Amino acid sequence: MDTLAGTGPAALLERENELERARVALRAVGRQTGCVLVVQGAAGIGKSRLLGEARAYASQLGYRVLSARATELEEGFPFGVVRQLFERLVCDAGDDERARWLTGAAALAADLLTGAPAPAPGPATGDYGYAWQHGLYWLASNIATDAPLVLAVDDLQWIDRPSARVLAFIARRLEGLPLALVLATRWLDPDAMPASAALVADPATELLRPAALSTAAVAAVIAARLAAEPHDRFVAACLEVTGGNPFLVGELLDEAASCGLPPTAAAAADLAGLVPRGVANAVLLRLSRQSPAAAGLARAVSVLGDGARAGDAARLAGLEAEEVEAAMASLVSTGILEPGGTVRFSHPILRSAIYSDLSPAERARLHRDAARLLAERGAPAGQVAAQAMHTDPAADLDAVALLRAAARDALALGDAPRAAALLARALDEPPPPDDRAAVVLELGQAHARAGAPEAVAPLSEIVSHADDPSMIVAAAIELSGMLFFADRAEEGIAILRRARQRLPDSAPTHAAREQLEVALLGGSYTSASARRTADSTIAALTDPGRPAGSVLEATTLATMAMDEVMYLRSSALAADRAHRALAAGLPPEPQRGEAWAIVALAVLAATDELDAALRGTDEVIARARELGAAGSVATMLALRAFIGVRRGDLLAAQADAQASIELAPDMLGTEFVVLAVSAAVLAGLERDETPGALRRLIEDAGIRYDTEFSPSSQLRYASSKVRAAAGNVEGAIEELLACDGDHPALGVLNPAVLAWRSAAALMLAEVGRHEEARAFAADELRRAEAFGTPRAIALALRATALVGPSHERAARLKRALVLLEPVRDRLEHARVLVDLGATQRAAGQRAAARAPLLDGLALAARCGALTLERRARAELAAIGIRPRTAGRAGAASLTPSEQRVAELAAAGQTNREIAQTLFVTEKTVETHLGRAFRKLDVTSRRQLPDVLAGALG
Repeated sequence: MDTLAGTGPAALLERENELERARVALRAVGRQTGCVLVVQGAAGIGKSRLLGEARAYASQLGYRVLSARATELEEGFPFGVVRQLFERLVCDAGDDERARWLTGAAALAADLLTGAPAPAPGPATGDYGYAWQHGLYWLASNIATDAPLVLAVDDLQWIDRPSARVLAFIARRLEGLPLALVLATRWLDPDAMPASAALVADPATELLRPAALSTAAVAAVIAARLAAEPHDRFVAACLEVTGGNPFLVGELLDEAASCGLPPTAAAAADLAGLVPRGVANAVLLRLSRQSPAAAGLARAVSVLGDGARAGDAARLAGLEAEEVEAAMASLVSTGILEPGGTVRFSHPILRSAIYSDLSPAERARLHRDAARLLAERGAPAGQVAAQAMHTDPAADLDAVALLRAAARDALALGDAPRAAALLARALDEPPPPDDRAAVVLELGQAHARAGAPEAVAPLSEIVSHADDPSMIVAAAIELSGMLFFADRAEEGIAILRRARQRLPDSAPTHAAREQLEVALLGGSYTSASARRTADSTIAALTDPGRPAGSVLEATTLATMAMDEVMYLRSSALAADRAHRALAAGLPPEPQRGEAWAIVALAVLAATDELDAALRGTDEVIARARELGAAGSVATMLALRAFIGVRRGDLLAAQADAQASIELAPDMLGTEFVVLAVSAAVLAGLERDETPGALRRLIEDAGIRYDTEFSPSSQLRYASSKVRAAAGNVEGAIEELLACDGDHPALGVLNPAVLAWRSAAALMLAEVGRHEEARAFAADELRRAEAFGTPRAIALALRATALVGPSHERAARLKRALVLLEPVRDRLEHARVLVDLGATQRAAGQRAAARAPLLDGLALAARCGALTLERRARAELAAIGIRPRTAGRAGAASLTPSEQRVAELAAAGQTNREIAQTLFVTEKTVETHLGRAFRKLDVTSRRQLPDVLAGALG
């Protein structure tokens, strides 16, 4: 038999296929082919033994193996399994080694493993645990640079939720890494354990499902255990009792041996009597033969759970020091506990059998005593609370305080469901009347951050009945945030207003009122309903007349600035207010109630302050990346992609949009991905991508047009452009005309936000509806001039030129060019140049047409606007000029991702640094950079700065 390691033959019976598959997968890890290997099956089928064989083989190959075993009690310890895997290794490492492992993004995991983690992000951030997941992935990657790394986890079915999310995160990013996840698990409930179940069900997972032992295998085990060839009837009886489960077979035969039962036909009938309740009776019978000290110690360990300290178990069992060693040795010798320094049962079935045999009263007493003992020695609150959760409510004030402390820790570590369970138990205790409202609030917050509808009742209770202003405000903000992300923005605003009405008008409530005002204003441009509800509030706002000095002033200025934009007032005043709002200092996490930063930057983009808007998004993205705040990164990348389209930086816009879209599925609260998809579609049209591919992009992103969500208007605009490009111009017109019925919060009044009227005018002219086209173009020009941004006026002038009298066309286009000159929108500048050249060419002015067409062609090429470039070449060909075609070689052929990676490499970043910056794997970076090298015809990173500067301008 070809085995992985030198274990007894009985342990490996009929597992040759599983062992060989494990061997093949592990050898590939040494060739930088990461893998997930999962052994799944019923309890006792041999999962742990196969996992052990895989670990042993990995060690033989020279790999580093980090192991953990989840337990039923450990479900309550957030990141418990992750800490088992990494904590000792990191803490015991030398300073230099630890610093090397925790370099770069891995530093985000340092506090989790070496100290107290920072509090969890606030409501509606969507970044719960992501920074730690990102950091732990890079920690594993850094460790794997020393030698291939295997992370082995037994009993995955009991893993804590945050650890499960970490393993799933790592599993999706193993390509090109010498890293393997080797896991053993029973059957999983996808509803209860979505991350673990998805990991196991992933098609890329190597799934081993060992079968029950055959008759021949059971006969071989009997012969080895009972030292005699068994009768067929004895083998059949053994199979019937155990179902061929290896663990149960072993337990049955151990009991048969202790009873002196031979493997004969006559003895076959006695087998069923040995284990009428499965293995439990055999285990308990074995335990009954132990000394009272050993039996008591086993019961104590069953309550404390695997991994308990020997001293804790001894104290819980009431043993003196001299009794402990003998009791432990006896339990190990009989196979109840594992040998070694960690107190563990040999198999979870043993722990279940002993624990289940405890009477309810004895179980409750032992858990209560365990909680007291653990608290006395200063054990973490979560560990103590895990014991308290199994006791009966007794109006114990210390228990309430303990459960609340453990819930705070769980929430800080991103395990909101666990926090909610602890707080629900605290309410059952119950807390003293003076503390009840605080516990109810904490319970509602935990449910809200878990995305559970159970949050509504407790949070509503606090908003309606609590007396403490700070509690009322906290509950209202939490509940409104939850409602916003459930497409119930109007209800969210109503909750905030109700809370404001309940606050007494006194000085001590000033800070609380400010928080509510920030939340109310922050939601006002999230949806049309929210804006309608906030009308009176926004109308009453006053400009502080200076740069913002607080979050409320920043929010006020940003809101007033956006009102200037959406209601077609003054672009100059809008830009001034946006600049003063940002003077408060950009937040690193704009989704933490700091919506004013996004609003202010969007105002700058709408008022032609494109460079300032770009600098602002760059700052936020850089700071958010340092914190691993991927939700904030995804949101701001979406905004930067939108700005990139406006600047004519099409490749950069596509790269940002793609990165935002790829990050969004891991996040909650990244609805701004709709802006990323819109930018990607508009850039794709200019880049000559097919309408079918762009329609699939919209569909694959799983987004839809939402008349409530403000950025959705950009999606409808982009969708109409795709429809027109596909030949359905009438359908595109119908889609655009629907904008007329939207709320102003969606930007439909102002062409600086959404130039839908000029787009509709050009489409109407294309289908012969010229009078309507001229009316829409004229309306757009009137609105653009009223608002006063050169870019919007230029776009409207272009539309009026193209749909109006031909003799006025050139003059209007020239005026548009003058307006676009100071605006950093290369694409629209190029478009108008080509339009002007085409107009002059059609009028027979061939010499005059040459310069604008050549300039337009050059500018279009710099933008990567292949569609416009092709049109410019066709116009030039019509006047007898055929510029050299560069084709899609070199920089022009780079994909957005290839360009972004090449730019970062040119700036001096290593592949690992680029991967951490872009939240992708190092293998992905290597692939993109390799393709970029080939397309740019370079062989060294040192050549990249000059090549990119020359090719991309």
